[in-house]
Amino acid sequence: MDGTAPSQLRALVTPERVHRSVYTDPALFELEMARIWGRAWIYVGHESQVKSPGDFFSTRIGRQPVVMVRHSDGSVRVLYNRCGHRGAMVVAEESGHADAFTCCYHGWRYDTDGRLLSVPLPDGYGDGFDLSDPALGMVPVARAASYRGFVFASLAADGPDLKAFLGHMATSLDDLVDRAPDGAIALDAGMHRYVYRGNWKLQVENVLDSYHVPFSHASTVNRKGEQFSRREGDRTGAKVVAQKKTSDAWKGRRSYVTGPGHGWTSNTALDDGKRSSPSFDAYRKTLADKVGAARADEILTPQYHNSMIYPNISIMGLNMHVRVIKPLAVDLTEVTIYPVRLLGAPDEFNSRNIRLLNVTHSAASFVQTDDLEAFRRAQEGLQSQQSDWVDISRGLGEERPDTKYNAVGELATHEMAVRAQYQAWAEYMGRTG
Repeated sequence: MDGTAPSQLRALVTPERVHRSVYTDPALFELEMARIWGRAWIYVGHESQVKSPGDFFSTRIGRQPVVMVRHSDGSVRVLYNRCGHRGAMVVAEESGHADAFTCCYHGWRYDTDGRLLSVPLPDGYGDGFDLSDPALGMVPVARAASYRGFVFASLAADGPDLKAFLGHMATSLDDLVDRAPDGAIALDAGMHRYVYRGNWKLQVENVLDSYHVPFSHASTVNRKGEQFSRREGDRTGAKVVAQKKTSDAWKGRRSYVTGPGHGWTSNTALDDGKRSSPSFDAYRKTLADKVGAARADEILTPQYHNSMIYPNISIMGLNMHVRVIKPLAVDLTEVTIYPVRLLGAPDEFNSRNIRLLNVTHSAASFVQTDDLEAFRRAQEGLQSQQSDWVDISRGLGEERPDTKYNAVGELATHEMAVRAQYQAWAEYMGRTG
């Protein structure tokens, strides 16, 4: 598959359809690990997960085990999780604290910036053995950078910097972080993790797919066409179905795409003027005291519902959380959901938001279970030889430039965002250099 011509790979995606092998071919999956996950900026973790020097968080970038760690100088490093001696993974725990990392196999010891500190029985090595040789250390990934606490890394030495990669999507992160009275968030309130039997791109598509909501999540909609409330302080949820015409309820909601596969959907229309509860009112006052009443009103009328920073992180602004997508195999994907704790907000408000996330996005919730069942059925159905193609043509030709966001927009129930993701997929996969 490495030798496949770029034109053949690009031919798997057309403006209106995707070849089913993109979801089912193990060789294509392995090529994705090199050409997408080995090149793009990949979200690794949040700085709040490594608060103090020596705190670490281990994860993977595609196939590559890495560890994010707070070094003694306060900087956050992203290192390959591999011993420079015989190649064993050094850090086995998912998170924790260590003044230095020691490999369990032969006891090689590393500083938190990856430098080799010592080896047992050094007399056994010749005069040419050099502890300061970077190749013997836990080597830093090619590039790492953060934006407002969100740490990204790229395995490629060349490419756009993080700011250029994010482009307008940085404002989705701003929209979330600005809700914190102290101007910072933490992802330290636990998490939900689930694994589903399906390709990673099924979850990526789903994030910006508003078309599925009234159907996949029909059990969450009452006779008035409204979903249950998903935000602290709301009396009712979003209007999903109106006058027996699903589209009527979504005419004001739009999708936008920008950059290499990135996109977002506009905020769900809710009656923000009537949002009230003891914990929300206390939060609103705290925020207004910090940033002023006018700015607080702007912040509490968010612009984003779901945002997708391609290929592996989504931000939900409605019931606040960060979702991280991790491919394991062509038909196996791990997803981790982190509730957002707004620093400076009342504890009760943060607690109630976390409780709501249990209802919506845990593996046994009212909403997430529907999507996981759809992903499983999609992966099984894609084995069928009925057709080699998947249709993504809904709304094709109705995309319009949006100068406000320097993006392209369309109705949220159309499939423009999915098409943009596969255009990015084809561009990544079609590059050989």
